[in-house]
Amino acid sequence: MNKATISADIVSSTELTPYALSQLQREVKTFVKHLGNEYKGTWGRLSKGDSVEIYIDRPQDSLRIALLLKTLIKKFKVNANCIGPNADKKRLEIFKTYGVRIAIAVGEMRIANKRTNMLDGEAIYASGRAIERQRTSNKSKIVIKNTLFFESSDAKLSQQINAYLGFLDVLFKRATERQCEVVYYRLLGKTENEISEQLSVGQSVVNQHSTTFGWNAVEQLLKYYEQIKF
Repeated sequence: MNKATISADIVSSTELTPYALSQLQREVKTFVKHLGNEYKGTWGRLSKGDSVEIYIDRPQDSLRIALLLKTLIKKFKVNANCIGPNADKKRLEIFKTYGVRIAIAVGEMRIANKRTNMLDGEAIYASGRAIERQRTSNKSKIVIKNTLFFESSDAKLSQQINAYLGFLDVLFKRATERQCEVVYYRLLGKTENEISEQLSVGQSVVNQHSTTFGWNAVEQLLKYYEQIKF
């Protein structure tokens, strides 16, 4: 039976101060720690400081989880205290614009043991390779075209989903921190009224951020994805 994995790489995280990076890492660790509460059999880990791996028992949940991770990092508030004195401003802007690269893969998994922290199988290798092809940490010039990727043995399905992910990339590239914060809570299933209370803003403000981001299109894509028989 097919499972899903996510491999992710936070972009230009080294341009943050150690304190800001530790805050971001703490948020990511908290996120992956509680994934299993909402998605049975799902768990994740943060490694090397800026890499994330997530095992997902039900592949239909993988896109929503990927977008939750994307918005979690994109909504991270970068202020003056987050920027080191020697930070490369162009690379920092890349972090603010893109946040994280994420690859979803669907396939067989030979081992997925949370207790031993072991992942082994087709899916985790496929998502890992997809991210490895995109790495720019050792390059003097960073060029990012896409940050969301899908891998599976079904070439036609992969092509179709990657086309949809290209559309989502456009939405995320232009999205503000506040818009991503609103979309994060929408992905969690919260209503506009609940989000307005959470963020202490008016419901109309939440609606405006949702609409400007393009939430209705995201919601339709999620409905389609969650019905695919992987």
